[in-house]
Amino acid sequence: MGNIITHKIKKLAFGTDHTATKIRGKVKNYLQSSGYEIEDFGFNGDSSCDYPDFALKVSKAILTKRADKGILICGTGIGMSIAANKIKNVIAATCWDENTAKLAAQHNAADIICLGSRTTALDDICHRIEIFLRTQFEERHSQRIKKIKEIEKQY
Repeated sequence: MGNIITHKIKKLAFGTDHTATKIRGKVKNYLQSSGYEIEDFGFNGDSSCDYPDFALKVSKAILTKRADKGILICGTGIGMSIAANKIKNVIAATCWDENTAKLAAQHNAADIICLGSRTTALDDICHRIEIFLRTQFEERHSQRIKKIKEIEKQY
């Protein structure tokens, strides 16, 4: 795991459910050692919890500008992504590899990266987050994002 080079991204909202308890602290420490401020919404406990609660907290931090980007980790990343995408004006993407992490930021203007603690090794989780945070949105995709926002308004 290398150090992250930031591009105006300083504050991160970080949320995890019970499946990420073992890696939560390591991911958080990695990000803090790379210079990020972390607002941690991760689950503290030994029991099970409901991932939509954490997706909502991270999404609200994005909407209120308390965070520049968000990171959500559940078992697969899918549930967190579904829940976060229910929040108007939030774009969350489940990223299965380096390429999807890059494209989520570059083509989709994703606010939140969603990852799976049961499907991804710790080093890969940190590497995907690094790629996501380093990649800037390409304005040529703006028209598509506007169309997504229009669909959101209509339905």
